[in-house]
Amino acid sequence: KVDPRLTPLGLEQAAGVLTRAPQLADAELLVVSPLARAVQTAAAAFGQRPAMRTILTPLHSERWSANCDEGSPKSALAEAFPFVRDWEGFDELAEAWTPTKVTDVDWRTTRLPAFLAWLTARPEMSVVVVGHGAFFAALPQLEGRHLRNCEVFEIIL
Repeated sequence: KVDPRLTPLGLEQAAGVLTRAPQLADAELLVVSPLARAVQTAAAAFGQRPAMRTILTPLHSERWSANCDEGSPKSALAEAFPFVRDWEGFDELAEAWTPTKVTDVDWRTTRLPAFLAWLTARPEMSVVVVGHGAFFAALPQLEGRHLRNCEVFEIIL
């Protein structure tokens, strides 16, 4: 299935993020992948209109391994989650933004370094990134470790 939604358990886990890690509420920036499950996680954890600046970017969407890693078109994302229209990055998001089996072959040498460069160049000192396990596992700081759903992991860049 393309762009699956969170299960009830996933929504419950996301809603409990700030209970488990209250320091995240003080972040200056929230960065969210446009895959539906990441949007749902961010909204359940921080609200549809988070207190901190919020940016939607496909740079750290999940690497393609199956149809479930393909996102919805921008218009469908906005229809399902109207609040994303108010997040920075939505206007710049292409209608057909999602990586595919064909376009994402080199994600480790293209999107991963581009995301790290973008993140490192940010002026904010405290950033929460809502993304995906296999993409995060490729970060040098995680050394191949796959994060659990809604797991919080601190990385100093």
